Amino acid sequence: MHDISARSNTEIKGAVLSRLVQLALRYIYSDQPAERFRELLELIAKVSRDPTALDILESLLRYFVQGTGRLDEQQARTLLEQTFSGEPLMETFIDRYIAQGKQLGEQHGRATTLLHLIERKFGPPSEPIRERITQADSDTLLRWFDRAIDARNLDEVLH
Repeated sequence: MHDISARSNTEIKGAVLSRLVQLALRYIYSDQPAERFRELLELIAKVSRDPTALDILESLLRYFVQGTGRLDEQQARTLLEQTFSGEPLMETFIDRYIAQGKQLGEQHGRATTLLHLIERKFGPPSEPIRERITQADSDTLLRWFDRAIDARNLDEVLH
């Protein structure tokens, strides 16, 4: 393990992608996460033609927005649009990323609601049941929710 928090930006050298990763790790606790995120986006813009750039951008977004909560979806979208305005590939990516985030949020909400219903009706579910529910897709969760309303036991819900 190596602490890079004390290194200046100029000391963090190397290829753009290597710098990007190191700086993302360094910036995560910055008191100006939006400004630091903007700097990282500018690095990605330099390599936007690289086939891995979109994967790296997606990982960076998940790290800053979903993993740490340092930025919200709207802040990230605004910064992305400012950095990559007019680039059709990036605009498509932004729309896809936001849609995925909404879908994950809806899926999490459905799982939470189903777990609450099961707990009220049948008692606290076991950890394997909780995991099965939180890993289920939206269609399965909806089907289980419908079954849970009339089910007499948990087996009738999850069969």
